Amino acid sequence: MPENVLDLDILRPVAVRVRLAQKEIDVSFIPVGITFEVDEIVKQLGKLKQVDLEKGGEPARKAIDLTIKLCALFCSVKNPELDEAWFRSNANPAQLTALADVIKDTLLKSYEGIEAYRKN
Repeated sequence: MPENVLDLDILRPVAVRVRLAQKEIDVSFIPVGITFEVDEIVKQLGKLKQVDLEKGGEPARKAIDLTIKLCALFCSVKNPELDEAWFRSNANPAQLTALADVIKDTLLKSYEGIEAYRKN
C-alpha cells in the first residue's frame, strides 16, 4: 500500500546564518517554545522611543539589556553557551542591534507564514 506522508518540513524556511565572534547562528527559524517570549521582548523594545534612546542614560541601558536578553533567548536554544554574559563580552551595540533586527524579521516572517498557510 502507498504511504501518504504530509511533509511539514516544506513549511520550514531556508536557513539563514549570522556569524558573530566566530559563532554561526541560524536565524531563519524561531522554535515554538520561545515564540511568545521573543514576541514579548520585541514588543517591549518597540515601546522605547528613539529620541529617548539617543539621549543615553537609563532608556539606552534598558534597550541594550532587552536586546541582549532577546539575542540570548533566541541563540541559546541551539547554542547554550550564547547566554547574556556571552553577548555582554562578545558583541558591541551595532552587532546586537543587527542581530535583534534579524530576529524581529524572522518573527514577522513566521507570523506571515502562519497566515499564508491558513489561507491555503
